[in-house]
Amino acid sequence: MTSRNKTEDAEDVQMTFGEHLDELRKVLMHIGIAFVLLFIALFTFFKGDIINIVFYPSESNFITNRLFARLAELTGTEALKINANPLNLYNTKIAGQFMLHIKASAVGALVIAFPYIIGQLWGFVKPALSPTMKRRTRLIVWKIVFWFFLGVAFSYFIIAPLGINFLANYEANGSIQNIIDVSSYISTVLGVCLAAGLVFQLPLLIRLLASIGIITSAWLRKNRKIAIVVILALSALITPPDIISQLLIFVPFYILYEYGIRIAKNIEKQNADR
Repeated sequence: MTSRNKTEDAEDVQMTFGEHLDELRKVLMHIGIAFVLLFIALFTFFKGDIINIVFYPSESNFITNRLFARLAELTGTEALKINANPLNLYNTKIAGQFMLHIKASAVGALVIAFPYIIGQLWGFVKPALSPTMKRRTRLIVWKIVFWFFLGVAFSYFIIAPLGINFLANYEANGSIQNIIDVSSYISTVLGVCLAAGLVFQLPLLIRLLASIGIITSAWLRKNRKIAIVVILALSALITPPDIISQLLIFVPFYILYEYGIRIAKNIEKQNADR
């Protein structure tokens, strides 16, 4: 091959790479526009609604708190009465409530735009995949969106009210009075909801790692005891000191782990058959 041909090939490669970058910029621009439009809509027209949604898990009439109160009456266990008293929140910064409004609107826009974001990113990646991989991942966008919203819902209705009750009433020393800053409350609720949405991607992550051979079902089974201890510790940390509340956290996360083992085993079987 002559030096001229090499130069032309290099230019073709550079052009192809530039085209990919241009396409990526378009995808990111579309995502940014969608996010900004949703943010403006939430910030402008749904101020009261978005703030009420964030505060609702701390109120006694929240569905989870009412269910726990009913369960406390049936079992005679006072510890199950969570968030029975109003949570007093304080703003200590001059721009605190304004930043609260921005943060809640931004997270709300991110959650609502999540399906669109995943669809755009998948549309960018999909052309580079082989026909076989395209067939095997044809439902990946819907799966990612489903597990994300399932995690957010689980956190909002279960983890958030239990965590608020535990943290707001925890006392390291009886002489210390809890004065809860509203920004701390907002960060906690929004943070755990987004984190749970990501944690619930565990089955898809295991599928990916098992597909490329990084983990196996045998390795997951071998470390099952460690996983149980970690999940139990997490459950005990954020729930009241009763077995029922801890089980509400432990069971779903453990099911995700066992489901991941099943996924890894199925992938190993498919690879063996091929």
